[in-house]
Amino acid sequence: MLALGKSGVLGMAFLAGAAAAANAQQPSAGYDGSYAGSMMLSAEPTPPDASYPACVESRPVSMQVARGGVIVSYLDWGRNTIHYRGRVDAAGGVQAWHTNGDGTRSILTGSIQQATFTGDLDRDQHRCPYSVVMSIGAAAAAPPR
Repeated sequence: MLALGKSGVLGMAFLAGAAAAANAQQPSAGYDGSYAGSMMLSAEPTPPDASYPACVESRPVSMQVARGGVIVSYLDWGRNTIHYRGRVDAAGGVQAWHTNGDGTRSILTGSIQQATFTGDLDRDQHRCPYSVVMSIGAAAAAPPR
């Protein structure tokens, strides 16, 4: 039998532990791809005030998933591209967020099942709650210019 010594055994244990941790945190690539769909207001928005514009009823939205990373994007009322960045877990659960100008976060949560993402996007501290549905491989509607 090969004698590794204490440092050899510790080194092998470290490598085995690192490999196991990497595999445990590596989400399935089965969700990778380009998704497209729409987001629709899901509840009555907070009435606008002078510092906040009204919510838009619906808009196109897209999502890119690669190796567990998620980027969701859409054009806001001012035609600015808004990005939500986050992760998809091995079970298809998605959590992503956008940091607003005032430092608060807007959250997107949902899941991918059978090549379709369904979820909720809470924009601007609950002012504009949206339901989101996107399918993989769906032709992304070009945002109006």
